[in-house]
Amino acid sequence: MLMKSIPKVIALILVALMAILLGIIFNFEFRFYLRLPLIKVSDFLPFYEEFLLSALPAPFIAVLFLKAQSKIKESGSRSFLRLALGIMWILDAILQVQPEMNNLFAQYNLIPMLTMGFPVTQVIRLSISVWNRDPSLMDLFAAVVQLYIGVLYLAAKKGRIFYFIQAVAIAWCAVIWVFGEGFGGVFTDGSSFLTGLPGSVIFYLVGAIVLVLTVNEGNGIKAERTIRYATLAALLISLGFQVYPADGFWTSLPVNYFPSPFGFLGFAVSTQIRISAFSSQLNVLFVVVLVAGIILWVFKSTYAPVVTFCFSIFAWIVYQGLGIVAQFSTDSNTGLALAILMVAYMLNNQEIKASGKKTRSLEASAAGGM
Repeated sequence: MLMKSIPKVIALILVALMAILLGIIFNFEFRFYLRLPLIKVSDFLPFYEEFLLSALPAPFIAVLFLKAQSKIKESGSRSFLRLALGIMWILDAILQVQPEMNNLFAQYNLIPMLTMGFPVTQVIRLSISVWNRDPSLMDLFAAVVQLYIGVLYLAAKKGRIFYFIQAVAIAWCAVIWVFGEGFGGVFTDGSSFLTGLPGSVIFYLVGAIVLVLTVNEGNGIKAERTIRYATLAALLISLGFQVYPADGFWTSLPVNYFPSPFGFLGFAVSTQIRISAFSSQLNVLFVVVLVAGIILWVFKSTYAPVVTFCFSIFAWIVYQGLGIVAQFSTDSNTGLALAILMVAYMLNNQEIKASGKKTRSLEASAAGGM
């Protein structure tokens, strides 16, 4: 009983910490923006009223599907991945309704990508044009879509609604990756896994595909292959950028000055500054970690997800500012999303091994009976 309750306690603590952190973020941002002469409380109220009205059916929908699907069984790894992604989608929806997203999202998130060259510039121009037609409506639409994806992830395990929401999630991931993340940096010089390459929604998309593949029991091998190939591709792309001399990582590693509540991310910035003082030596280390990860994945080593998980968490904390804490953040960034996939992969592998042992035990028992 104790072992079963520990994950629940940890989950509750993490949810509580996330709620506190979001409370700090919103408190900081409201105080900051209300000091600006042109922004008043009345400017925010209509948007939040519309969002709350749009979100009102969400808990009732969740209860409806939870009750209908309560008896459906699923593996521990699939349950973890589904619930983790559901929480991530809801978190992204909350981040999307930050005070500045209406009027400043295009200015701080989209316009800086106009310098990234073909094909990023072309699609970002379209993104800016569409967003600026009605920023409040676009922001509301994005937040509501992500909220309901998250809610239905938490509530639906199988069935038509499950397939529907996975299709919506995959389509929305593609839209965000192209028009919101500028292809996740894969066509941009100087991109790095440290700062978000190849885009967090790629791993959301991979997670959705894994959930679809594992609707029926016994498809753990498909999940294992999907995550392994996706991770290999991401690490290979990251390695290419990290070793390419023209990207400048051998002489200057990136330093991100995160605007955060009360200087919360000062520790991350100071760490990056210390690391950048030894750019060539530290870049060798990053390249070695990427190469080691790729080799381990190629040979299906049990250490592959562990190495990738550790590197992802390091990047998420130090270089990605925990994703959600910095102003203008719309998701938790690549590090956390990939780390979640790694945990799901390890849980899935344990289930595959346990299933294999059980099968061999039954075969041995049958042979002994003969």
